[in-house]
Formats: sequence, structure tokens, C-alpha cells
Amino acid sequence: MSTPMVPAQRRSVLISGASIAGPTLAFWLDRYGFDVTVVERAPTIRTGGYPIDVRGTAIDVVERMGLLPQIRTAHIASRAMTFVDRAGKIIGSVPIYEAIGSDTERDVELPRGTLTTLLHDATRNGDVDYCFNDSIDTLRDDGKGVDIGFAGGRQARYDIVIGADGLHSRTRRLVFGPETPFNHSLGFCFNLFSMPNDKGLSHGGVVHAEPGRTAAIWAVQDSPRVFGFLAFSTDEAPVSASRDAEEQIRRTRAAFAGMGWEVPHLLDAMAQADDLYFDSVSQIRMPHWSTRISHT
Repeated sequence: MSTPMVPAQRRSVLISGASIAGPTLAFWLDRYGFDVTVVERAPTIRTGGYPIDVRGTAIDVVERMGLLPQIRTAHIASRAMTFVDRAGKIIGSVPIYEAIGSDTERDVELPRGTLTTLLHDATRNGDVDYCFNDSIDTLRDDGKGVDIGFAGGRQARYDIVIGADGLHSRTRRLVFGPETPFNHSLGFCFNLFSMPNDKGLSHGGVVHAEPGRTAAIWAVQDSPRVFGFLAFSTDEAPVSASRDAEEQIRRTRAAFAGMGWEVPHLLDAMAQADDLYFDSVSQIRMPHWSTRISHT
């Protein structure tokens, strides 16, 4: 592997978001000689979340980062996705890697929190500075640098600011304006939450689907807890969708009314969950992804 070219004068970069994209970018910018700060509104790295896949070219990236052995060790090896009817009778079962059309040698599934922790540890051992419990409040670019006002009251100046803070990025909103023109709904809302594994599920998931709505339970290995998943079609504009959990629970109960299988149990578990995550299924489409601005 060739030695990275380090700039003669180290430039400062602020990255907003310490999930997956933020720490990964921080790793490479640090490696190539930039002074990197990552700001994250959460109090620490978020360790929860649904299992995700590192596949294809992402395998090459984590290998170059030296993380592939740890990531392979964390592989949860899900086996099959089983489909059932409203009475719970098995319709069919598909091996996971056939269902997603992926090469088993180029696909590693691991808990999201494990990956974020590995990425954080890899950057923390370098010169990356993490600022938790804070976020960007104001942003002004004078053409030579970017002045940042943080929610916690601190002021700082950086050469470059990068938003890696997700679908509803505050950084993008400060730079490009409201999200509405860029958020294109794909017509679904989803709910994700954990619940007791009272069915003895292991290494895979069970799915029941009807037109416009899908319910699933997913077990990570032999964990005492599983993930519940409820997704339904909607014409509601994603940006106007309520961010209130009680309203989302009400909408989901209405969408799944009368559905069989374990759906009533899933709806009750969703209402009681302390880790409910919900959102629209959307894409952000923009004519360009970088700019210089001159307003606060």
C-alpha cells in the first residue's frame, strides 16, 4: 500500500455525525493529514440498531482500514428468511444470501452498534477529536473558512465542514435550506423496535406481508431479544410526517388493523418499546452536494 500524500499545511475539517459515514470519512482524512473533528449530538457512540451488511466494495474499504478481521469476527451469520401466511403457516423459506443476491464471501452482517464502535475505536486511536452532546447551530462561510457556532455555545473555525448526519441532516438544511425540495418519498413508512424473543427464534427472520404492509420479526443469533419491523405504504409527504411517537403508533395501528399472524403482538410491543425508531423511506436528491455560502 502506498504512503498517503500529506498536505504541507494541515487543513481543518469538521464532520457532523458520528454514525458510520462520519467516522469512516474521519479515518481517511486523518490518514491523509487533515485535522479532523467529529461533532455528534448524542452523548456517546450509539450502540443499538438493526443488523446491517458490509458488502461489495465496502469490504475493500474496511480491509484497507485494517478492520476486516474484527468485522468478520462479528458476523452474525443469519441463515434464512421465512415467509408465513396470516395463520402463521409457513409458505416458504429462502437462504438469506440468496434473498439479497449477495456473495457470502463479500458480505458480512453485523450489529450496527458493533460497526460504529469499531469505526470509532479506529479513529480515536489517531488524531480525530470527537465532540459528543453537541451539534452545529450556525454556519457562515466567508470564502476562506467556515465559522461554526455550536449548540453548546462554543465558536470555532474550520477550512471545510461536511454533513454526515443522515436523511434529515441539519447541516444540509443550514447550507441548502429546507429539506422539502430534496426529499423524495418512496411511498413507505417503517417502524423498528426490540422486543422479547418469546418465540425462540434464532439466526434469521419471519415475515408476513400483504399488499401495502409488511410485518417481520428478526432474530440476531440466539439473542433473548429480537427486532420487530412494521412497514406500510403511505401517500403522506415524508417531511410533513409527524415525528411524534404517539402519533406514529396511532398511524401504524390504523395501517395494520385486522392483519393476522403476530401483528397484534407486534403492535403492542411497539407501543411499549423504549427504542422505537420510525421514519419514511425516502431519497435525498440534490443538483449538487457542495457549495460556499455567506449567511448565518
